[in-house]
Formats: sequence, C-alpha cells, structure tokens
Amino acid sequence: MPYEPIPLRKSLDEVYTKASLLKQGKRWDELATKFKDHFKVQPQKVARAPGRVNVIGEHIDYCGFSVLPAAIERDVLIAFTTVPSSDTVRPPSPGRTMIHLRNLDPTYTPVELQVNLLGDGSDLTIDSNHHWSNYFIAGATGMLGYLYFHPAFSTFPTPPAHVYIMVSGTVPLGSGLSSSSALTVASAVTFLELLDRRDGGDRVGRRATTEVAIESERLVGVNSGGMDQSASVFSQPNHLIHIEFLPQLSAQPIPFPSTQPPLSFVIANTLVTSNKAETSKFNYNLRVVETRLGARLLATHLNVPLPDLGEPQISFKALLDQYFHSPPPAPGPHPEDGNTPTHLPISLPTVPALPTSPLAPVGDRMIHQIRIMLAVAATALGGPGLEEGETWEAVAEKLGEEKEELEDEVVGKSEIEPVNGRLKIWRRARHVLTEALRVYQFKALLESAPSDDAELLASLGKLMNESQASCRDDFECSCPEIDEVVDLALKNGALGSRLTGAGWGGSTVSLVPEPQVPQFIKAIREGYYAKRFPNLTEEELDDVCFATKPEAGACVVQLFQ
Repeated sequence: MPYEPIPLRKSLDEVYTKASLLKQGKRWDELATKFKDHFKVQPQKVARAPGRVNVIGEHIDYCGFSVLPAAIERDVLIAFTTVPSSDTVRPPSPGRTMIHLRNLDPTYTPVELQVNLLGDGSDLTIDSNHHWSNYFIAGATGMLGYLYFHPAFSTFPTPPAHVYIMVSGTVPLGSGLSSSSALTVASAVTFLELLDRRDGGDRVGRRATTEVAIESERLVGVNSGGMDQSASVFSQPNHLIHIEFLPQLSAQPIPFPSTQPPLSFVIANTLVTSNKAETSKFNYNLRVVETRLGARLLATHLNVPLPDLGEPQISFKALLDQYFHSPPPAPGPHPEDGNTPTHLPISLPTVPALPTSPLAPVGDRMIHQIRIMLAVAATALGGPGLEEGETWEAVAEKLGEEKEELEDEVVGKSEIEPVNGRLKIWRRARHVLTEALRVYQFKALLESAPSDDAELLASLGKLMNESQASCRDDFECSCPEIDEVVDLALKNGALGSRLTGAGWGGSTVSLVPEPQVPQFIKAIREGYYAKRFPNLTEEELDDVCFATKPEAGACVVQLFQ
C-alpha cells in the first residue's frame, strides 16, 4: 500500500458508496457545468481528497503514536484542465505557467498564480492574511519541491501555458473533519497528475504523497502530526485505518465490524468554528510544545539522550521505542561477570508497571509498554502543584538549559501563548499516553472481537467515552458546545461519543446502532440545533448532522475528455 499510486478512477461508483451516488452525481454535474461556463472548456480530470473522522486517537499523532481514523463522504474536488502553448496561446512569460484558481463558491475570491512547474515551488507565496487559497498553494509548493529534488528518469514534456482550476468542497470549515488537509492533499495530487508522476515508473506513491502533504500544511503555520493527511490518502471503504508514524509512516486497514445490529458513526457539527491557523498559539501549537517538553523531561528522567540541535524533536513514541529497545540496567548489585539482567526476576516484588516489570504477554507488547511508560511519567512529570502547570523557567531548570535557548529549540518559528504563563506538561502527557493505550485497545477489540456483539459495542463505546473525558479534562481541547452534544448523544442511544479532530469546537462522532440512527439524529436536532441555531434549513441540518461509514481515500477521476 505505501508504494501504490494514487488510483485513477473512471466512474463515480468507484469513488462513493451506493447511498452517496445520487447526491454526489448532482454535485459533480454542477461542478462540470460551472467549470465550462467559466473557462469555456470541459475539465479533463478531478483530484479528490476526502475529509476524515478520527474514531479514536486525538492529539497523539504528532507525539508519534498511532491513530484510528476513516475517510468520510465529505471531500474536496479540484477540477482542472491544461492549455498547451501554441501560436495563439502563450504562457505569461518563458518557462512559466499561469494557474487560474477559482472556487465553486463565489464568496471565495479568485486567484491567479504564475509558477514554474519544473521548479522547486519557491516562486509560490503563502498569503499572510489566511486566504482560502493558502492550503492549495501549500500543497502545490510541497509537491513541486518534492518532484524537483526527486526528478523523474523520463523527460517531462513542455509545461502547459495555462491551467484552469475550480475547487469544490463539502467538508465544513472548522468542523474538525479536516477540511484544510483535504484541500492540501487534493492540491498535491493535482500537481502530481499535472507533472505525470502519479503512476508509471517514476510514480510518487501514497506514502510519499502523504509525507509531502504533511510537510506542506506546516507552510501555513500548523504543526500537523500527519493523521489527517494519512487518512485522506490511505483510507478504504468499510475499514478504519490504523496509521503508525514510527519508525516510518504505515497504514493498516482494519475491517469495520459486522454486528447485529449494524453500527454507524453519526457526526454532529457544533458549528463552533476552530480555525487552527488563527488560534493555534493558545491551542494547537501550544499543545505540541507542551508534549515536546514532556517528552524531553521524561527522557531526562530515564537518562535517554536528547537529539542534537537541528535534529527532529524527541516524541513520546520515539522515547518509548528507544527505552524499551535498550532499557537501562535493573537496580541492585551487578554480577561480576557483567551479565547484568535487564528485568527483575518475576518472583521479586516490584512497583506496579515500572520499567522492571516482566515481559509483555504475546500480542500485547504495545499495551504493556504504554502502561509502563504511563507509570514512569507519573513519577517524572507529576507531583504536587503540577496539575496546574509550571513556568518556562522551572522547566528549563529541570532540563539544565537556558530558558531562551530551550524556547528557541522547542517552539521554533511557531507562536505560542501559555495561559497565565504556565505549561501543563503532566496533564498533556497523561492524555497522550492514555489515549495511545486506548487506540491499541480499540484495535485489539476490532481484530479479536468478542463473540457477544453487545459486549463488543459496550467496550468500544467505553473507550470512546474515556477518550472524550481525557480530551476535556487533561488536554483541555473540548468546549461547552462539544460537551453538550456528547451529553445529548449518550442520553439518546449513543454507545460512545467524543470530539473528533483538533477540538475547541468542530464536531463530535458518536457510535450508534444503525436502527436507532434516525431517532438519534432527530434528538440531536431538537436538543441542540433547534435551541442554538433555530434558523437552519432542512438542507443545512442534513449537512451538519449526518450518519457515515468509512469511505475511500484520495484519487484522480477522469470523467471529462
């Protein structure tokens, strides 16, 4: 799967489930019509990248731990057509291509971009005013740079003089369903196709495309961990995707369980907008820094060397892997022959879950190791008063570093603003490690489901509910509206309910038995939307609260010749 190309599809029934085809067919027809009306030519191809719902594993991707998302029907489409140079059609200047960027929604202003398609993308500029085109430009910049430094063996023909592009998106902005990453991925795939590198001997596979999209989104100022882009690229119908980031990016499809009754996920958009680019200094980017500091403090406690300046930051997952690969000697006297045991004998008393615990049971290695690391972190990072955080000065003193140097190294070019100047390192670490544990427990349930469906459903729901409590209390990325919808969901038949995405607004995801979905959605409409947003139309209500099942990942569709 990592080296497979982004697929080329010839019809919409290869892209969407049967339940979605009618609605999507009308949408694609509208896109084609508006494209032709505006540019006077048919679109040749469409790059599609879906949004995603993260079922469990929030804010742990940038800590190196695995996640369990799935793609959804809501997506970003980029329709495009190339116009070659000729006697009557000229490029804007030699070696340059004019990109004519439009959005199907006329409220988004048009953009004209001049770019050298055979260059490294440095001639493209991100708008400092958070323009809608920024994520498109980021995806283009990242892919052009990657292709420039990974040239093809074959010779690329003369770049087109013009490229006409129209974007259509149905992933709600700020909903926590990853609209920004969907646009970034779709843009990267568009330029991959424009430069004839999607397939063939010079192809750039799914893994490399995902890694480009991850790096590209950081150009907009968001320290993305990689889950959103990975889910958008790797997802498969009727599967959750277990995405791991270390030692390298990998994706394993996990079949969605067949239960009686069948299960659905219901997404409810609170309509509280979370704009990561504008709020990240007190929310998203601050959490990244707090988790980085937690990993550094824990590494120091365990005598694990920190990376040299300029190397990637140590993460909780990298620390866990390094520690368990080469654990320090066990306490106590060492034998003269030098054969130092790495674990205490099972018969000796030990403190529960310390690093000297017996080896993990077969098949439970990661669950066992995370539990051990959680106990160690409680000792290293917790303690009286630390629930409410500590100052930069206190952290720097523990690490034996100067405050200014530590800030430069850990924060980098990002901007952060800790509340009351305090970094809540232990609470963030506790969330990261318990959430990582829940991901592996959820995955184990899906792979070895109990014979009793009721037991499986209850166990999956319990893990989702624990995740929400941790997001709310330890990571503090929920909000009153999210909490309200989760409470309504659990009172109206959801087995589990939690925020999905970065939080601070956005959406919830609830695990609901399929026969109960209509009544469940009705209850959410009446209990939340009718009170807070009484003027929503029926169509708008369908867009903010809907049932979904796992859908396919990114592709290129060739419908229009």
